[in-house]
Amino acid sequence: MRLFRRTFVVVMVLAVLLLTGCGKKEATVADTPKVKDTIVIAQGADAKSLDPYGTTDAPAGRVANVIFDTLLTRDDEGNIAPALAERWEIVDDVTYIFHLRKGVKFHNGEEFKASDVAFSFSQIAASPHAQSVRATIDFENSKVIDDYTFMMKMTEPFGPILNHLGHNVMAIVNEKAYTEAGDKVGQQPVGTGPYKFVSWSTGDRIDLVANEDYWGQKPQIKNLVFRNIPETASRSIEVETGGIDVAIGVQASELKRLEENKDVGVYRREASSINFIAFNSSKAPFNNLKLRQAINLAINKEAIFNVVYQGTGAIATAPMSRVVWAYNDKLTPHEYNVEKAKALLAEAGYPDGLTITITVDQDQARLDTAEMIQAQLANIGVKVNIEPLERGAFIDRVIDGSLDMFGLGWSSDTGDPDYALYALLHSSMHGAGGNMGFYTNKEVDQLLELGRVSTDAETRKNAYLKAQEIVWEEVPYVFIQCPEDLIAYNAKIKDFGVFANGQLKVQNFHF
Repeated sequence: MRLFRRTFVVVMVLAVLLLTGCGKKEATVADTPKVKDTIVIAQGADAKSLDPYGTTDAPAGRVANVIFDTLLTRDDEGNIAPALAERWEIVDDVTYIFHLRKGVKFHNGEEFKASDVAFSFSQIAASPHAQSVRATIDFENSKVIDDYTFMMKMTEPFGPILNHLGHNVMAIVNEKAYTEAGDKVGQQPVGTGPYKFVSWSTGDRIDLVANEDYWGQKPQIKNLVFRNIPETASRSIEVETGGIDVAIGVQASELKRLEENKDVGVYRREASSINFIAFNSSKAPFNNLKLRQAINLAINKEAIFNVVYQGTGAIATAPMSRVVWAYNDKLTPHEYNVEKAKALLAEAGYPDGLTITITVDQDQARLDTAEMIQAQLANIGVKVNIEPLERGAFIDRVIDGSLDMFGLGWSSDTGDPDYALYALLHSSMHGAGGNMGFYTNKEVDQLLELGRVSTDAETRKNAYLKAQEIVWEEVPYVFIQCPEDLIAYNAKIKDFGVFANGQLKVQNFHF
């Protein structure tokens, strides 16, 4: 009897201990921190529109890149790669057949078909922002062959067309959703991309959610937020304190501090873009070549490079980045020469100087550049007023040609010199097309046209080399710096990376 009681007591004690142990285990599991399910990306401006045909502005492009897909894309080495078109045939110099992926769904549940490509092409044909990208596509004779086959025709050969098809402005939209949205299409985007649109608090943030039915690499983070933080320093502080996960475009002056912070990762890569001060060459006073040349001589690019950009990237020595093929490395760098500048200014008809206005957006580097130029041009008797504008208003005025002189940049998103030069310099691209300086030169036009219609690489290269020589002499832009992509991010993000076109590989990110 006593043995039974003792055994019973021992069993009960063990049971209590086991139950207690289980309780502790459950508490430990419950107390385990949840895996972070949101990535917050901050950039320096809000999107102008989420209609892919409504703008080529970089902040909008970063958002559109994860909402929409294109027929083709580029891999990490910059080579053409399949996207919505899983394969393609080049029938001849002006005929391309695209075989589309089956089973792809738009965010509204509609199946992706060749009819959506045809509809998207009709919108691209009408978009002024797509002028340089769509090149010589013959929209009238491009057509649907069947639900999963589309034929694209060209009016004449265009060497880099496959590169161009990966540009954001060539995104494929859903005909039904796009049509039903009407004049709200820029606020109600529907694509096939890895993330779906949720909401947009204008001027503040854009919320997206993972597309669980995505045909490609499925996102590993559920929620994606794009925040608008114009102040560069604020973006850096936010990524250090954990308020955001990715800061696009950090200041070069902050790199050392960020790189020493073990909680922050820093991504650096020389970009395919170029920063410049643009003249409006279509009207006085900057339709005066000697005036443009005088101001160019009076601007100390090396000083701006060292002070504003802290030696990151490279001083511009041609009208496009050296990472784009056909970059002209034989051009003589523009010198800094105050005395020559004064002499040219007098020859231009301004012996006593003049007053000009430089307009900039909220980008700190551009504002700092304008302030340095203001001081430098005072040395030749040119008074500079600086006009800062909110990004959206700034871009509107750049496009309508109402600014005289302004700071901006241009990127060869396609990796081809056609997009680096044609959009920026051809006279048919004035304003929304990309020629923000409203520059016109018939010989440059002819060279750029030859570069785009020829399928011979050497012919194209020679045309671009010569065009760069002329532009370098005529100074429609004061080319200052070829930048690096400078991105700070939460060091806990795994597989952080950037595509060849400069877009973030957000769907690969995880914690």
